[in-house]
Amino acid sequence: MKGSVAIMSATAGEYSHARPHGKTMERPEVFLMKDAAISPLQPSIVPFSEFLAALIQALNREGVRPCVLRNYEGFPENNAGNDVDFLIHQRDLPRAMRALRSIESIRLVNYSELSFIASVFLEGTSATSGSRFLQVDFFWSLCFRGLPYISTDTVLQAETPRRAGNLSFFVPSSVHEAIITLCTSLIHSAYLKEKYLPKVQRMFASERHEVIAALSPQFGLKASTRLVDSVIDGDRQRIRGCIRPLRIALGLRSLLHTPFRSTLVIVRYYEGQFRYLFSPKSIETVCILGPSGCGKTRLIERLAPKLQSSAKVIEKRQLGRRSVSGRASRGNAAGTEYRAKGTGGPFASMVMIVAWLVEEWLDLVVGRKILTIRIYDRYYHDLLIDPQRYRYGGPMWFARLVGKLFPSPGLWILLDPTAEGLQTGSKNVSAAETRTQPEAYRAFVQTRKNYVIVDATQPAEQATECAYRAIVDTLARRADRRLKHLL
Repeated sequence: MKGSVAIMSATAGEYSHARPHGKTMERPEVFLMKDAAISPLQPSIVPFSEFLAALIQALNREGVRPCVLRNYEGFPENNAGNDVDFLIHQRDLPRAMRALRSIESIRLVNYSELSFIASVFLEGTSATSGSRFLQVDFFWSLCFRGLPYISTDTVLQAETPRRAGNLSFFVPSSVHEAIITLCTSLIHSAYLKEKYLPKVQRMFASERHEVIAALSPQFGLKASTRLVDSVIDGDRQRIRGCIRPLRIALGLRSLLHTPFRSTLVIVRYYEGQFRYLFSPKSIETVCILGPSGCGKTRLIERLAPKLQSSAKVIEKRQLGRRSVSGRASRGNAAGTEYRAKGTGGPFASMVMIVAWLVEEWLDLVVGRKILTIRIYDRYYHDLLIDPQRYRYGGPMWFARLVGKLFPSPGLWILLDPTAEGLQTGSKNVSAAETRTQPEAYRAFVQTRKNYVIVDATQPAEQATECAYRAIVDTLARRADRRLKHLL
C-alpha cells in the first residue's frame, strides 16, 4: 500500500487490528485508528502573531495576568528569543495550561515541571522559519537552587503594561527586567550571555542606585555594588568573578533570615531535579528499524531537523562499539564493513555485547539531559536479526538474554521495503537476505509495545512525514498523561 503507515499501541487500546484472520499477508499488517481521525501529514502552522494573540486572550480569560519576562520587543510578529517566558504565581499554573490547551491548531507535545518552572513544547506554531515547534516557559520562582534572587511578588507588583500592535500584556519594570536578564544566566547557570549584556549595562548605568537597592535584600550591599559596577564597566572577568560571592551571599543570607524555609526549598529543589532527571519522564527514545539498504540513515537525517524545538535536546544515535578499556567509538557504528571481516570469537562477542549493555545504561543514567529525544539508527535488537552484520559469533541464547536487559525504546519505527526496493538499496544484501530480513523485522517489531510500520517504497519526504507524525503523536499522548494532575 503506497503511502501507508501502520501503527500499533498494545496497551493504550487506541488502534484496531485490520488483518484478516487466518490469512498470511505478504506486506506488513495494517493497523487503523479507531476514530479514523488520522492527523494530516503536513501540519498547518499558525503564524506566531496569531498564536501570541490567542494565548494572551486565553490567559486573560483564565484570570492569569500575562507578564512576559523579556524578548518582547519584536512582538507581535517576531520573537527575539528561542522561546516565550512568562512569570506567574505557581497557583496559576493549571489555568495557564488550560489556556494553552484551548488554542485551536496547537498541540502540546512535551512538558516538564521542576520546582521553579514549567516548560511546554507546542506543535503548530513557531517564531523561526521552517520550524514547527515553540517552547513556552512559565516561571514562578526566579531562583538559584531554590533560593530566589528576586521575589516573584516584587516583580509582579511592579509590572508595567505594554502594547504591541493589538496586543496588551505586562512586562517587568526596567530595573527588574535587567536584573532577571542578567541573573537568569549568570547566577543560575554561571554563564554570561553576551547578547543581553549591552542592554543590561545601559540600564544598570542609568538606574545604578535602584538596581543596587533591588539586589541588596538577597545579596547584601557589598556583593550587589560589586556586581553592578562590574557590569557598568563592562569587565567580563570581574562579572564572572562575582558569581561565587553572589551565590555564597545568597545562600548565607537566606539561611540566616529564614533558615527553615530556605532549607526546605533547597531540599525540594534537589529532590525535584533528581526525581525528574532520573525518571522516564525526561527522555523519549525512538528506534528506527529496517533491513540493510532501506534508507534508515537518510530518513533520520531528514527527520531530525523537523523535530527541532520539540524537546530540549534532539540526539541522533547509532549502535557503536566500546572497547573493554572504555574508549568509545559511537560514531563508527556497526555496518556493512563488519561483514567482510567475518564474525568474532564466541567469548569476544559475548564481551562485546555486555559492554554495549553497560554503556547504554550508563549513558542513559549519567549522560541524560532533561527532555531529550533520542533517535537510534541501528539498535541492539538489529543484532538479533542480523548477527553477522555486527560480527557476533557467540550463542544466540546469550544475545537474546542480553537483549532483554537493554532499555526498551518508547517507539519503534520499521521502514518496510519491497524485496525489489531492498535489493536496489544495498548491493551488500544477498538474495536470501532480501527475502528473510523484512519478514524477520516484521515479526520482531510486532512483539513490541508501541510500534509503527512505514512503507519505505513511498517518496522519501512522505515516508519522513509518516515517521514524524508517529513520533509527535507518541509525544503528545505522553504529554497528556503528564498534564492530568493540572487539569
